[in-house]
Amino acid sequence: MKKKVFLVLLVVVLTASYAQAQFSFGARAGFNLTNAFTKYDGKKAEGDMKPKYKPGFQIGVVGEYAISDIFAIQPGILYATQGYKMSTLGTHPTMGKFESKITANINYLQIPVNAQYKVGLDGSALLLQAGPYFGFAFGAKSKSETTINGDTEKNEYNLKFGSKEDEINRLDFGLGLGIGLQLNAIQIGLGYKFGLANLSNVDKSSITNRGLAITATYFFGK
Repeated sequence: MKKKVFLVLLVVVLTASYAQAQFSFGARAGFNLTNAFTKYDGKKAEGDMKPKYKPGFQIGVVGEYAISDIFAIQPGILYATQGYKMSTLGTHPTMGKFESKITANINYLQIPVNAQYKVGLDGSALLLQAGPYFGFAFGAKSKSETTINGDTEKNEYNLKFGSKEDEINRLDFGLGLGIGLQLNAIQIGLGYKFGLANLSNVDKSSITNRGLAITATYFFGK
């Protein structure tokens, strides 16, 4: 009997919570600056071989499940372009001075799930958020440009996904942190993602995604 009463009360509480919560749907677009954090045999990449930030973009849809006036859960489905740039300067024993530039472009379908806390301001709100994200890569290209004694050669090829040394892992996941401002139906955000999945299959090598994003989200019906 007690179990039945408890279950009934639980259903009532959950139903009431669901009824009080509000769900909003919005469209998001943003600018990305992404990089790769690389290690080999436990040591960070340094100097000319250290990857640099590459510009990109993101676009998609976002939902907001408002549990209260100050707390919400915000999942999304985004198309995001990521990757990195790298340049190397050196001198070859026989060919002389050379410069090599590499740009890696990786396209991801990302699913972020953020917990969002709102601090009320006059007519607006300060947003603080954090949560995990999951990514699935479905296309990747690498562009190289090598200059030796004034002669430049350019190449472009598709990166492969798999478990071999010359392939990269398709799945990505990590944590995101962000801060923003809400003005009526619009949210402006600044976020940073820390990738935790190793994209490299080379022994003793580690490559993880890093990314800074500036986004604007418009929620319909707010």
